Amino acid sequence: MTGAEVIAIVLTVPVIGAVTIPLAAMMMHHRRKMEELRIKNSHVVAADIQAEFDKLRAEIRDLRDVSMQYDLSFDTALQQVEHRLVNLEKPHHTPMQHSQEPTQESVYRSGTL
Repeated sequence: MTGAEVIAIVLTVPVIGAVTIPLAAMMMHHRRKMEELRIKNSHVVAADIQAEFDKLRAEIRDLRDVSMQYDLSFDTALQQVEHRLVNLEKPHHTPMQHSQEPTQESVYRSGTL
């Protein structure tokens, strides 16, 4: 190796280093900032979404309770109607037998007419 080659290598290495080191530093800085933004946004979005999910869960729980109350109320009313219907459909027995129907004479004697 000649002296000129050594000088060229000695001068070239710092020039290459002077160019590549700042480029690498800028790339790393950019990546770090982008990652920080991504993490920050994911936490903010995740917290907002979690809050919305919690609200939806509470509303669903309330709706379940209300629907259960309506279901129980409807079931009770239906049972009452069925009970009344059974009572209406029962044959009513009168104390008089078929042979003991009032005749016109018995009505006159009792003084109901």
